[in-house]
Amino acid sequence: MASAEEVDISNTSAGSRGEYRRYLRNNQAVPRNTRRRWLQGMRTESGAIPCSNDRNHRTGTRIAADDEDSSSDSETNVGQVQGMENCRVNQQWYGSLGPTDDEGDVMDDDYATASDGEDDFAETQGMENRPANQQWDAPGLSDDEMGDDMDEDDATTDDQGDGDNFAEIQGMINSDTGKAPLYPNSLLDHGQLLLLVIAFVLKHHLTGTCLEDLLQLLNCIVPGSIMLSKYLFHKNFESCQSQVQKHYYCNHCSEYIGFEYDIAECPACNIPFDDTDNHVSFFLYTPIEPQLKTILEQNNASMNFPNHHHDDITDIHEGLKYKQLFSNLSEDDLSITWNCDGVPLFKSSKTSIWPIQVMINELPKEQRARNVILCGVWVGDTKPTVHVYFKPFVDEMKHLACNGIQWEDENGAHVSRVFCAVCSCDAVARCIMQNFHQFNGSFGCSICLHEGEMVERGDGHTRVYPVRGVSEQRTANNTVRHASEACVANAVVKGVKGPSIFSLLPKFNIIDGFVPDYMHCVILGVVRQFSRLWFDSRYHCKDFYIGNSIDNVSHLMQSLKPPMEMARLPRSLSERKFWKASEWRNFLFYSPIILIGILPDAFMRHWWLLVFAIANLSSSNISTAMLTKSRAALLKFVIKAESLYGLEHLSYNVHQLTHLTQYVGNWGPLWATSAFPFENNNQVLKRLYHGTNGIANQIMKNNLIWNQLNSIYDYLFVPCSEEIQSFNHHLSRHSSRIVQNAFSVSHDCIGLGQPQLRFLSDNEKAALISIFDNTWLHSEVNSFARFMLKKKLIHSHEYSNNTKHMDAIISLSSGMYVAVGSLLFINVSNSKVPVIIGTELRLRNFSIYDTDVRSNVAVAFRKVSFANLVAFKPSHFESKCLMITSERGAHYVIEWPGNDLTS
Repeated sequence: MASAEEVDISNTSAGSRGEYRRYLRNNQAVPRNTRRRWLQGMRTESGAIPCSNDRNHRTGTRIAADDEDSSSDSETNVGQVQGMENCRVNQQWYGSLGPTDDEGDVMDDDYATASDGEDDFAETQGMENRPANQQWDAPGLSDDEMGDDMDEDDATTDDQGDGDNFAEIQGMINSDTGKAPLYPNSLLDHGQLLLLVIAFVLKHHLTGTCLEDLLQLLNCIVPGSIMLSKYLFHKNFESCQSQVQKHYYCNHCSEYIGFEYDIAECPACNIPFDDTDNHVSFFLYTPIEPQLKTILEQNNASMNFPNHHHDDITDIHEGLKYKQLFSNLSEDDLSITWNCDGVPLFKSSKTSIWPIQVMINELPKEQRARNVILCGVWVGDTKPTVHVYFKPFVDEMKHLACNGIQWEDENGAHVSRVFCAVCSCDAVARCIMQNFHQFNGSFGCSICLHEGEMVERGDGHTRVYPVRGVSEQRTANNTVRHASEACVANAVVKGVKGPSIFSLLPKFNIIDGFVPDYMHCVILGVVRQFSRLWFDSRYHCKDFYIGNSIDNVSHLMQSLKPPMEMARLPRSLSERKFWKASEWRNFLFYSPIILIGILPDAFMRHWWLLVFAIANLSSSNISTAMLTKSRAALLKFVIKAESLYGLEHLSYNVHQLTHLTQYVGNWGPLWATSAFPFENNNQVLKRLYHGTNGIANQIMKNNLIWNQLNSIYDYLFVPCSEEIQSFNHHLSRHSSRIVQNAFSVSHDCIGLGQPQLRFLSDNEKAALISIFDNTWLHSEVNSFARFMLKKKLIHSHEYSNNTKHMDAIISLSSGMYVAVGSLLFINVSNSKVPVIIGTELRLRNFSIYDTDVRSNVAVAFRKVSFANLVAFKPSHFESKCLMITSERGAHYVIEWPGNDLTS
């Protein structure tokens, strides 16, 4: 027999087209994967179906291509080896998904097309200054794995589709082959297995090699259960890419070109385009409308359309500017918060992605972060050109604001217009989008016309923003005027460089719409800045320096046992340069107690002002009085910072504190417009690619697949067993923990684990009398040490002592604080009544009154001591708390501000 390399393929369709020619023409060694595909193609052309357990297909057994009898015998052996009762089902499955002769031609034409630079999604990101005709790597294929098998796994289609990303997948799943069981009496069919595998790949970030091994493993367990080829596997999801648009722009002048670039020269700078395509770059954009429609139809029952009847501010809907936006809109209209920020991809290069992300404000707050829409991706080592990159976004938002989006739910058809309300990003990205001077330039504030001052700091100079009277506020009108003057004079006017493309957005205010994000301004800005002053040895001669106590402070922090909602446990201050934004946020709220007796009194009282204001503005219910007091506290904090720490430390972040209260009044609590949901999603996006090529396309395609899988799961896995549904839920993008051994008492109270049968103590009986009066009680009760109250996990105080978290400290609607003991089921009049028993935390006197703010700035903190046992009903539960023990041994509790959209 001839070896696989000696196979004569010159007369086959495989030997006469595409990438195969180069092996024949140059007499090169044929790669293993390409050789395997040729052998598979030869059998297909001769009428055999390539089954997964074909030994010749798997091991490359020698076949004499010029011996027809030998080839025929080999194909007969394939059918014999298949030898299972479900062989016909498996052959039908491969017949529907595997390439026929005609499909093989299409596949190889695609390879040649990608090679010739005509593939619409030949994914080489132009921002990296590589030719636009270079091939892109398939999702799940790392750079090290790219080689001679690129032509198999990296082809894409040019079909644009009809707008339904998953029409082809749903058609395949609902087909006879898609619904065929894997084997007789199987719990899964082929379509369900395919979706479980892609969800598994995305959740665990598998590379192309891992995917190929997984497909081989599944076929070893159940021969014929799924296709072996990565190309055929990804081909089932290529319709997702039909929505992705490639937008070209000129590398020299950065002017927008459009969807096509088959022109001789740039229309703006007249630079000729040669065959190398080095003059053209591109970015990717996916329309918001189809993604938005899917989210609306999935969440129709929980949509939170504006309700302006609250006097207090509880969410973005109670903000003044939000009310003005919706004053003349219909109840079905929607608004969005959007974000764009640079995300570094590699530690060894400056390459970053700049994703455009969108969040629907009318979704319930617990659903907003779960439904972030990705609509644009720019990859490169430079910042994007705003008027180019955001042109598709602005054009689509103008269309949605005028024509709206049509969607349906159980109440019928809706037409919702969509408006941009808020942009949440850091100060660097904000000034780029507004086309303003950066904050270290004159008139660098994007909110007011404070010019700033240049002062010495260290070996250089910095711009500071001290409080010197009342600065004039920027408005949309005077910004447009300054932009016009800047264009005429060809110079910066009052910090404005020129017009911004976002001024074209309907009903969007170029000043009020860009909020100072508290994650970057306060958490990563002010909090981190002042902690550096306290602990950095460069300031060892200053009165505020407490670096000598850093080990003591770290010990106190690490001894804390926070509730489960505080996901990151406190780390040592020596590792603070590695802290994430959530860790700095946590530090802000427990630092006042930790630093008692360590930070000098004057600086301690000054720090209380910031903690007081941010706690108020992060609340879930903000009154007018709280706004007034918070404004006074922040203003005093900025003014006093100059005398306490020095003028050189009045940074732009400190200056922004004077504007925070204004924007809370306009757009709701700080968490409602923070960048936390977008930053969290950025980390998800970074895990959706492998290797260094085709990053943008990998991220776009995999993100679309993962988001759309949920809509298919809803109807595809309904008839499945409980085990399969549970596993499917675990693989979903926003999976939550499945509670095992749960004993449901009511909708808001669920016992966890096996109940313990025990007898009541005398103290417990005395506590229960307050609820049941003199009713005769059984001494024998069922007790739970772990349970859920209003979807919050509660542990008993004794149980929490054995864990890193303390989930036993809670507050009640009556204002009482309790260290939970256990959840009891009391036998009363032949029925079991749920009751929680615990130790009361008695309040002690603790107040830090500020005369200028006219309030106790430590009002969020309660000094407590352990008292007697108390009993209460589960319905009295209000919130979970954090207990902090000071250096002097005193106990304090604070209701943890778990109102963030990501909590």
